[in-house]
Amino acid sequence: MSQLFRPWRDQTFQLLAAALAIAAFALVTMILLRAELENRFAVQTAEALGGDLVLSGSREPDAVQRAIFTSQAFTSQAGRYTQLIDFSTVLVQEDNILLVSARAVDASYPLYGNISIAHNRFDSAIAINTGPKPGEVWVDNQVLDRLSIQVGESITIGRKALTISTLIRQLPDQSAGFYSMNPRIVFNQVDLESTGVIGPGARLHHHVMLSADKEALATIKLKLDKHLRPDQNIETTDNAAIRSMGPLRQLTLWANLAVLLISLLCGAAIYLATAQRVRQRARLAGLLRTFGARRYQIIGRLLGSEFLAVLPAALLGTSLGIIGIFGLKYLLGWDGSLAASPGDWLALIFSPIVLWAAFALPRLSALVRVPAIEVLRQGNRQAAFSVQTELLAVLAGPILLASFLTRSFADLGQLVLLLILLAALLPAILWPLLKVLDLLSRAFPIALRLALRRLARRPYLTLPLMASLTLAMAILALAGHTGSGLLDNWRTTLPEKAPNHFVLNLYDQDLPAYRQWLSDHQARSQALYPVVRGRLTEINGKPVREAVSKENKAGNRHLNRDLVLTEANDLPASNIIVEGQWKTPNNASASVSTSVNTSFNTSINTVSVEQKLAERMGLKLGDKLQFVTSRGKLEPTITSIREVDWNSFAPNFYFMFNEGSLKNEDITWLTSFWLSEGDGKRLAELIQHLPQITLLDVSVLLDKTQKIVSQASRAAGLIALLLMFSALLVLSSAVLGSQAQRGRDNALLRTLGAKHHLLRRVAWLEFLILSGSAALGATLLTFAALYPIGKQLLIGTSQVSPWLLLPTALAIIVAIGGVALSRQALNTPPLDLLRREQY
Repeated sequence: MSQLFRPWRDQTFQLLAAALAIAAFALVTMILLRAELENRFAVQTAEALGGDLVLSGSREPDAVQRAIFTSQAFTSQAGRYTQLIDFSTVLVQEDNILLVSARAVDASYPLYGNISIAHNRFDSAIAINTGPKPGEVWVDNQVLDRLSIQVGESITIGRKALTISTLIRQLPDQSAGFYSMNPRIVFNQVDLESTGVIGPGARLHHHVMLSADKEALATIKLKLDKHLRPDQNIETTDNAAIRSMGPLRQLTLWANLAVLLISLLCGAAIYLATAQRVRQRARLAGLLRTFGARRYQIIGRLLGSEFLAVLPAALLGTSLGIIGIFGLKYLLGWDGSLAASPGDWLALIFSPIVLWAAFALPRLSALVRVPAIEVLRQGNRQAAFSVQTELLAVLAGPILLASFLTRSFADLGQLVLLLILLAALLPAILWPLLKVLDLLSRAFPIALRLALRRLARRPYLTLPLMASLTLAMAILALAGHTGSGLLDNWRTTLPEKAPNHFVLNLYDQDLPAYRQWLSDHQARSQALYPVVRGRLTEINGKPVREAVSKENKAGNRHLNRDLVLTEANDLPASNIIVEGQWKTPNNASASVSTSVNTSFNTSINTVSVEQKLAERMGLKLGDKLQFVTSRGKLEPTITSIREVDWNSFAPNFYFMFNEGSLKNEDITWLTSFWLSEGDGKRLAELIQHLPQITLLDVSVLLDKTQKIVSQASRAAGLIALLLMFSALLVLSSAVLGSQAQRGRDNALLRTLGAKHHLLRRVAWLEFLILSGSAALGATLLTFAALYPIGKQLLIGTSQVSPWLLLPTALAIIVAIGGVALSRQALNTPPLDLLRREQY
């Protein structure tokens, strides 16, 4: 037991143990946090989609398909399913007629999430997990307002009269689209046949939603793919585009990136502390070799005790990480047990030891190669170490560990490789500069000459210090910059008074009454967008079905329906031009970021296309399109490709024309507004004044998204805090690791007659050169990493922020700290410093 705790008496080992404990804490926290995020993202996605897998078609599933998801093999694996039928129908109440979107559900609906309902028009919403009973119908608030009826009355669907028992606030799988949203009604599938709406020519949309584990779903999907009809398609949580989940996606990537960065930072701290331990233990290894000890005995005596001594540090960090994630779940309101898989638990147990082995073991193993002559003289012990082995382990260790931990190394691999390579190359680039300055130092003052010589003539000490300082400064700057960028991005996406209602089908004559209602109720209105429905018919003179490949199913989905077209003078805030140029009628370009500047004649109609749609349909700059509208044809030329932030609560469009293009079309207006919480009477008043409008209330969806953003912000703060602790640990290790050698140098200079003021100047200059070189390298490294970070984590490319000045500030702090730590050596008698040796 005494052998186990003996290394803990040494300050260098305490630093190594602290690095390993923090590494274990950070890695365990990140592994468990990532598992929680992935679980919550999967649940949220499945809830918004309606299931883990959804089979949709214009006809009900065939007998062969039904046999697949009703089979004993599926249900025995806890598989569940529900079947829905969506269709449009007309409700007639006295003289009022209302087109609604109807849904017939079975007893298993919903598979995920809850239905938000209210029992009366102005009651607060409550959540339940079952659908309507037979004989009942649930309706949107607008149904009551438009038909002038109340809860408890009956309405007729087809030939069947159903009683209104509940009001729908939000369905868990309700689409976030804005352009085909009629008031909704939901009733039990038992009543569907008696309504008479199912018949020849009826336009029905059948959906089968399934829930099961990944293995069962993969098997089901393969079987369904073999029997998929042309009218059917399959959507899973892997390819579902859920608008409101952007913050969770970004936070998951941010957590994965943090795993990589913390691995590098803590590994650098372990490497520096181990270097000091090796220099201390080399003399003991030499003594053991002198007395005839074999290699396995030295390994057992030195490496075995070192390994056993670090286990408590790893165990402490792991335990604190598990406790910390429970505390985080409590603070964020995340219920349930830990979501980590068995693989995650294995990773969190072994990853700290793997990190120690990658950064410490190659250096410690060099002790068995220490010659016995090392006992008799003090030489350059670094020559005994295998630089190639160390470099290979240092590079391969964190990469392999991080790729296993994150499971998304392909997304962040370019950034990781950039950080590792530049952190190793930048000191090597700066090293010749130091050597040149050392050669020219004869003309420099004595203090500067001694500082340069001390740095330039000890590469085994200076290069690791410079590389570690560079990496720590760069990562801390990137962490602050990226974390603040994510928070700013989320705040921009969801401002304090984000629109919580959308209005469609406004006509020109309705605008004065609409504006008056906004003024009367202090509602904050957003921009008005003219909307025209048109169908894309030609691309470059070819029929669109010939121009778009049949294999491109995603692109073909846009060929069979009317598209929503709009025009604008200014580029919406949630859009970024990535190719081409945004044009205004006066030929002025909007001030936006572009990758290609191409000029087109603005005397003809021009259109900007959403980037992903352009990729799916094979559209490019200069293509000529043809749309058929109710008034004729539109023939614009594509002048730009836009990246659209679909996570924003703002109207977004696939096709945006230049201003004036739609002046001869049948235009309706689309807009949105923010309205403070109330009892709903104000919205009823708006519908009474403008009965033809479609009013979409997204306040429930907005509240849900704001909750996600709030939780993501707090989790991002924790991640940034862990990164900061890891970076500060590296900075401390780098400064403390060289103090022993620096103390011996000062002792020799004092023995030769150097004064205190000269040594102080040497210390200041040495640390300023060292930290300044690291700050320069870190700044270059940070700027080099901005693009991949911006592409992966932020909307568009990353912008410059004050965090990029952090390496300079850290250089000053490191210099001050290094000089402060050197003061003890300056005040210690030279003879004591020269006699001091550690075993």
